[in-house]
Amino acid sequence: MRFTGFYLVCTSVLLITACTNNKNETKETKDKIALLTENIKADSTNPKNYFDRATAYAQKSMFDLAYFDMEKAINIKPSDPEYLMLYSDLSFRMNKVKDARNALVKVRQMQPSNFDAAFKLAEIFLYTNNQEQSLLYLDTVLQKDPKNTKALLMQGFNLKEKKDTAAAITAFRNAVAIDPQFYEAQIQLGLLMYLQNNKLCVDYYTNALKIKPNSEEAMYGLGLWYQDNQEFNRAIQFYTDIIQINPKNKNAHFNLGYIHHEYLKVYDQAIKHYTDAINADPNYAEAYYNRGLCYEYVGNITAAKEDYTKALQLRQNNYPHAKEGLERVSR
Repeated sequence: MRFTGFYLVCTSVLLITACTNNKNETKETKDKIALLTENIKADSTNPKNYFDRATAYAQKSMFDLAYFDMEKAINIKPSDPEYLMLYSDLSFRMNKVKDARNALVKVRQMQPSNFDAAFKLAEIFLYTNNQEQSLLYLDTVLQKDPKNTKALLMQGFNLKEKKDTAAAITAFRNAVAIDPQFYEAQIQLGLLMYLQNNKLCVDYYTNALKIKPNSEEAMYGLGLWYQDNQEFNRAIQFYTDIIQINPKNKNAHFNLGYIHHEYLKVYDQAIKHYTDAINADPNYAEAYYNRGLCYEYVGNITAAKEDYTKALQLRQNNYPHAKEGLERVSR
């Protein structure tokens, strides 16, 4: 699973601006920071000034400065739940995961009904691969709010990590039943159905594509399904659409090469696509190896030898197929 930092789902109102990547340094925010700085100079014992300046820094994605301010605020007033929540967010961003977790535990001790803290703890435990603890906190959240789609999504991720695919599918389906426009859950259902060789993956990926028409994930999933089922024209179209959106998508280039190489036997086109994959990622050993095969098939032994050699170098000589290819063209 490509787990992408669920802790930054933007559950904290305080960090919504930062989470949505709004990096516009408005004059208002600059003025606010300047004013708060003067206030801190006048009275360095007021934690509210540090908290407010940390919030302003976070809104500008200046998380290191925000973190330092929250450290000062917490030192002055260590038992304020609002301060601890922001401190936890910033600690996680600074890769201080234990500090982030401890701050949230403290909030829960003071406020057992603080479900935002419970949700964030679930995120942290998912991030640290403790699925059991994450699921326990999610149960707390879902008992309070059974229609919390983000909690259902995270429940699905935990169950997926535990290899309980059927339960994960149920969690993701519960999420899309509540919100059919929930892109992440549609994508996960598409992936799990694909891994089960279930054609329903097409429906879920198509749903995701309707929600996000430029979704490379959805297009790639559809491309894989059609490629596996030898509907090559459809697969080629989806991979081509991906490249139009993102010319650096190495996997779309590679799969276009693979279809032309392995199935269509159009080796000049395969070489072109493998070359595009290599241009997108110069360390793509598999692309060098497959291009080497195509060069070998068309009789360009010198180029084949170079590609097999490069593939071996990239894999530190641990690439048996490339080694066999190099031995074959060196006879």
